[in-house]
Amino acid sequence: MDYKKIYDNFMNDRFNKKPERLVLKKKGEYFEGHHIVPKSKGGLGNSNRPKNNTNIVLLTAREHFLAHWLLWRIYRDRQTALAFHKMISMNKNQNRIKSSRGYEEARLAFRVTNMGNKYGQKSKKIISDEQKKRHSELMKGRYVGPKNAFYGKKHTDETKEKIRKSREGISKEKISNYKGKKILLLNGLFIKMFDTTKEISDYIGCSESNVRHVLGGSQKTAKGYEIKHFKEYYSLLM
Repeated sequence: MDYKKIYDNFMNDRFNKKPERLVLKKKGEYFEGHHIVPKSKGGLGNSNRPKNNTNIVLLTAREHFLAHWLLWRIYRDRQTALAFHKMISMNKNQNRIKSSRGYEEARLAFRVTNMGNKYGQKSKKIISDEQKKRHSELMKGRYVGPKNAFYGKKHTDETKEKIRKSREGISKEKISNYKGKKILLLNGLFIKMFDTTKEISDYIGCSESNVRHVLGGSQKTAKGYEIKHFKEYYSLLM
């Protein structure tokens, strides 16, 4: 299927309707500005100021979703995937999606084009000692005293009771900042014991948040490894 031809015809038709839609928009009807030539491909203009720009058309929320779906199918790159995936986000005016297939393809586009990119887990940002020191100096005193939102305040007895009840039945090993020993397993076999989540993340090559998710039970494995608190692991052996 020639998605480029479909997209061009779609844009030509909506461009011809632009004067009419500008009037309707002034009367309160909901439209969204769309770049005919995407900004990532050199297109110019501010989508919030469509009146005198020939690269901007006014689309309904659903038409906007379809336009980015077509752009994704034409280019299949990271930029169009991100823009397509953004169309999933909706407010009360944006009843965009009429097709479960469209929703699923937007999610898949985002996932596939993010595999192995420089922002993913295959690379790790290295922060120099100088940067760490500069950041430390910048943060000093930022949330101290009156600058702290909770300064001078105390939890009421009612709030304390709510916090206590919310933690009932949760073992301390499940709390994300629990300091106990941690066990790394592969296919049920003991690999190594660690003191911190940072040590585990460095050892298996994943983020600390992934390690915490496994320890907390919201994720089964990280990089194929099971991770358990020592006391939890020991109780399973008994």
